[in-house]
Amino acid sequence: MSRIAMPFVALLGLIWTASDAHAQQTVDVGVLQDKDVKVVQKLLYPKAKRMELGGGFGWMPFDAYTTTPVFSGTAGYHFQESMGTELFLMAGIPMKNGTMKELEGPAYGVAPDAYGFQGAIMADFQWSPIYAKLNWMGRKVVHYDVFMSTGLGLTFERSMLPDKTKTTAPTLGLGLGSRFFVGKGWAIRLHLRDDFIREYRLKTADTKAWFLKQNVSLNLGFSKFTGK
Repeated sequence: MSRIAMPFVALLGLIWTASDAHAQQTVDVGVLQDKDVKVVQKLLYPKAKRMELGGGFGWMPFDAYTTTPVFSGTAGYHFQESMGTELFLMAGIPMKNGTMKELEGPAYGVAPDAYGFQGAIMADFQWSPIYAKLNWMGRKVVHYDVFMSTGLGLTFERSMLPDKTKTTAPTLGLGLGSRFFVGKGWAIRLHLRDDFIREYRLKTADTKAWFLKQNVSLNLGFSKFTGK
């Protein structure tokens, strides 16, 4: 080997040994405990200390004699990530369904004492135990939460008979819903409600004055969070 080539060979050997030694170096990070491992490391859409304002529409399809499109508005405050309160307002347009129209027809000629939903005002408590991420077709990560609601309020209904007698009923509301966050403080909100009402009906007071009724509605809408 020539004297000119020897320095280059020595330099290559030095670089090789240095890189090999560097690759074998390790860093001790300690032992990770279960409490240090989290599925969602960062909440991109936090709710704590923020107000949520929203609106939407839905339907009450499960009543025996009526079907009702509904419109809703909400105003809530989240004092923690998992807990908050909300004022829930809902208005409806009750309509006779096929069963009631058939009973009123010439084949039967009877008129059920059915009441249709006109509106409700509820004070709800919300518990949101789940915040998660969803991979949508490998292209987008969707952040969402799951919440449960319970509350008390009043429901306003009217008779579907020609006199349209009105009644106001105390209400216990239960619900299950989810928010799909779409950025910049906005979320798409899906909410299934089951409201139990205790209703006084004047026309049947001689036989049975008080009725227990369920109003099940599925609501879809948008909500906006205040603040950053």
